[in-house]
Amino acid sequence: MRTNIKSAPDFSGHEFVITREFAAPRELVFKAWTDPKHLAQWWGPKGFTNPVCEWDARPGGKIYDVMRAPNGTDYPMGGEFREIVPPGRLVLMCGALNAGGNFLFEFLHTATFTERNGKTTLTLNSRVIKTTAEANKYIGGFETGMTLSLERLANLVQTNEPLVIERIINAPAERVWQALTTKEEMGRWFFELEEFKAKAGFAFGFAVEHEGFTYVHHCKVMEAVPNQKLAFTWRYEGQAGDSLVTIELFAAGSQTRVKLTHTGLETFPAVPAFARVNFMGGWTCIIGSALGDFVENADREIVIAREFNAPRELVWEAWTHPEHVAHWWGPRGFTTTIEKMDVRPGGLWKHVMHGPDGANYPNQSVFKEVVKPERIVFSHGGGREGGPGAHFVSTWTFDEIEKDKTRVTIRMVFTSAAARDFVVKEFGAIEGGKQTLERLAEHLLQMEAVLK
Repeated sequence: MRTNIKSAPDFSGHEFVITREFAAPRELVFKAWTDPKHLAQWWGPKGFTNPVCEWDARPGGKIYDVMRAPNGTDYPMGGEFREIVPPGRLVLMCGALNAGGNFLFEFLHTATFTERNGKTTLTLNSRVIKTTAEANKYIGGFETGMTLSLERLANLVQTNEPLVIERIINAPAERVWQALTTKEEMGRWFFELEEFKAKAGFAFGFAVEHEGFTYVHHCKVMEAVPNQKLAFTWRYEGQAGDSLVTIELFAAGSQTRVKLTHTGLETFPAVPAFARVNFMGGWTCIIGSALGDFVENADREIVIAREFNAPRELVWEAWTHPEHVAHWWGPRGFTTTIEKMDVRPGGLWKHVMHGPDGANYPNQSVFKEVVKPERIVFSHGGGREGGPGAHFVSTWTFDEIEKDKTRVTIRMVFTSAAARDFVVKEFGAIEGGKQTLERLAEHLLQMEAVLK
């Protein structure tokens, strides 16, 4: 008996051409293709996310993206930019990577952007320049996948519809409401406020610095229904426009569906700073990530922060070069021997801390995210030699407060509240973290003195 097995077609040299019109100006659509913060919001079919999106949009700039499917499977992608002509043309090579970091296939994408009457037409020419028999079955789904991605892009940049973000948080509505309305907790996931009351008519404000500009926000609570709904106005000092932010909570047992609706974006000035794509990126980060992350992990995390009188680039250098790290890592009295430090996603970091009592503390970490000069995330395991250990995921964020002033925040998330409490009691993790940052401040002064 003969069985006919249908093999996937060979796509070597094949070209796909996709055209799509967007109801948005060309500069905005181009920015959504070149800014990794925006691209991460739409790259991939509906339901996919991009927890790692390194998109260095300049000729020769590298591309590394990890696209995560709804079932949790990760699909890494690499590549580089070949040509950039803002805001009309992009040429880039990219393709899927296997477990060893090698290309399964490669595409050469040429994207052209033309504008007419305030709308933008994208023409995407995608040619397969390298493939394998195994990869052809994936390439066959490229056109459908890209079309679905561009549908998400269209929703991101359209200008007249209300912006809506929805997420499921693994916590009851009462706990989410507490995070939404308590000043101290809002400072952990939202913005630092001088005062806040969930009461209609209460006015509050805050300032945010972004790309060298300070945006002063003025807000007023319009409606507050405990555990159900919070609505407040949202406008900017010195700028035209007024909008309304509504956050609704829908209880579902031990979970809560959070729905944010932002209306009135079209009333703001038609400039890139107030583009819809920026609001989408901001609210996705705040509601889609930060709120849920805070509520779900507050009892199993340690957060330590400090401000440094040093530029962010210098602080980043002090963190990412082993010859500097060895001088300041660990509490006072400790020294550190670094055996390996490969600061890139997937890179290994092995070091041994030597306590003042002669005890050794071997440590091994794997870098999960490295976003220069903003954020470093690594999974960590280590402890006293021959004794108990600790495992957690650590996130270091580097925020530029002023030109020569940087805030560093350490956030360690443990597997459970008990694991967190154990590390605090057994290793003095909170005080040790503070002393580590004190030593970093001292080392930065030495680095600056050498530079002078």
